Amino acid sequence: MNVVTLSSGAGVASKKHFMQEAKEQGFEQFIKTISTTFYAIPVSWLLLVGLAHQSVSLTPFFLWIVIFYIYWVYAVIAFNRIKSEGPKLSKHFKEVCIILVLEGILWGAMFYVVMGYDIKTDTWAAIFFVGIISVILPTYITYPTGFQLVLLGTILSAPVSFLMLSNNSIMFTDKIIAILMYLVAIGFLIRPISAKVIEGIRLELVNTALNEELQKSLTALSHQANTDALTGKLNRRALNKALDDLVVKGERRRSTFSLLMIDIDFFKSINDTHGHDVGDKALQHVADRIVAQLREDDLCARYGGEEFVVLLPSASLDEARVVAERIRFAVEHSPLKLPHQPITLSIGVATYQPGMSADMLLKVADNEVYAAKQNGRNQVRFSSANRAGLIASK
Repeated sequence: MNVVTLSSGAGVASKKHFMQEAKEQGFEQFIKTISTTFYAIPVSWLLLVGLAHQSVSLTPFFLWIVIFYIYWVYAVIAFNRIKSEGPKLSKHFKEVCIILVLEGILWGAMFYVVMGYDIKTDTWAAIFFVGIISVILPTYITYPTGFQLVLLGTILSAPVSFLMLSNNSIMFTDKIIAILMYLVAIGFLIRPISAKVIEGIRLELVNTALNEELQKSLTALSHQANTDALTGKLNRRALNKALDDLVVKGERRRSTFSLLMIDIDFFKSINDTHGHDVGDKALQHVADRIVAQLREDDLCARYGGEEFVVLLPSASLDEARVVAERIRFAVEHSPLKLPHQPITLSIGVATYQPGMSADMLLKVADNEVYAAKQNGRNQVRFSSANRAGLIASK
């Protein structure tokens, strides 16, 4: 996703995108929470039975619980299914809307089956209802629309419940007004709190996206800083670092590794005869053939001009000679197709021994390349005496 700047036109579109994604995450979190907390509803029925069973008419009371139980089973199954499918507002909004409105209607119907018998039971019923609303409120904090749907169902059914009680000896006009005012107030209360929660989710998404973009940019910059633009292999800067690391490791562990210095024979004549475009293709061709002969841990770098260096960690002199010969053979037998241009390599092999520096190792390999060219080119050269002479001259 592109979030280069939130102040630009693209940034505004991105802000809308992140807000929608935050709402989706809020809805997903709501489904995960309610699919768990919904199992607590039967506990509320037990509490209500304990409070009112001695005062109310049991037939409508238990009928209400049976209807609520049937609804509850459906809702639990639905929420778990939605959670397993992956909650999506566009896909599941209507079904969730119906479930939540029905829940509100059933809670509002509670007033009809519980109230109107005595003042004490009425008071406990009102306190119980307020407690239920307060307990379920946090469940809806990431999806306030859901809470408003529950309140809608309650506001639709609670007044009807009170009106149906008007034939009894007690009238509840003041209680209707108080409860409706409480519902409206709690509905407005959740909005600013939920808005801050959703905004927090949005900002977290933005930060995550920006961190991803930053990491991509840093990776790209690191790749550019360490890669030769023409061949796509390591450049000299990256080679020097890798070589220094191997020397430090070799010195610390008294271990060995090998290095190949590779020079394209008669490269200047390729440029002079066919032009620099063909010369560039020749460099790319050679680089690809070299890498094709290497192991996963081996490194190939363009050292400069028509020269390449290959690092062979843990490779002995004999192993390095085999790899060098394989590279020379592969390049010699795969000429450029357009134009048909044979290419050969002069390769010098140097093997690190404790006490050698990176420059000394490169010098040994370069001397062997020079010897290969003096001896007719298209060959691999190595010499243990070369190292001894170099150290003696220091």
